Amino acid sequence: MNNPISAASAQTTDFSPKKGQIFIKEHPLATAIIVIVADLVISITLGLAAKTLLPQFQADFVTLVAMSFLVALALTVLGWWKVAGFNSPAQWREMGLVIIPFLIVLGLPFLKGINMENSSSLAYLIVGYALTGFMEEGLMRGIVLRVLKPLGINRSVVISSALFALLHMTNFLFRSPFIVLAQMLGAFVHGIGLAAIRLRTNTIWFVVILHALHDLLLKFTNFPAIPLDVVQVTLIMIYGIYILRTWKHPQVVEQ
Repeated sequence: MNNPISAASAQTTDFSPKKGQIFIKEHPLATAIIVIVADLVISITLGLAAKTLLPQFQADFVTLVAMSFLVALALTVLGWWKVAGFNSPAQWREMGLVIIPFLIVLGLPFLKGINMENSSSLAYLIVGYALTGFMEEGLMRGIVLRVLKPLGINRSVVISSALFALLHMTNFLFRSPFIVLAQMLGAFVHGIGLAAIRLRTNTIWFVVILHALHDLLLKFTNFPAIPLDVVQVTLIMIYGIYILRTWKHPQVVEQ
């Protein structure tokens, strides 16, 4: 004889995850906005807590470490590591498309040589920007871009990039408003190119590395960092638009 209590429990257990997946599929934009709002609330809360409780540490770095952990936790709970693009080389496509972005990121900063003023902080900068690359790309070009997929490729790229810009609002806690506004505009432009590379190559690994290297090498250039940043992200955006417009089989985006 079946136990009605066990049956009801099983139905409840099966229903919740399915309901969540259905909501994501039917309301991709709402889901993406919820994710970003949750991220902003958590980031601001962690930032303020770090300033108060851990004044001996940089609040933005403490927040970065915590948010990186939470993104990894979200990918694990969702079972979305591969869906987000953290996949094996066997699933990568068109790897030649990353040559130009890497030349932009690796080459332009050093056309006037290397600035070694920040060399004493190299290890700290590598860790910080590696975490930034993982956290921001895992969230934006991983989870959010995948959530927005039902809206179509072009819309998902543009909307995820706009939400990526809003994600930088938390920096108002740590930096001047002018710098943060410039960051937000740069994030939108950069997001277009990175999302395009993510989709065309079918992996997120390249954009995580590009993002981390881009931020890191701006600390070692002899050019003014902000103008160089503008040039780099603009070139990557233009390149991203080009590779999306020339994509012959855009429907092949599943992992």
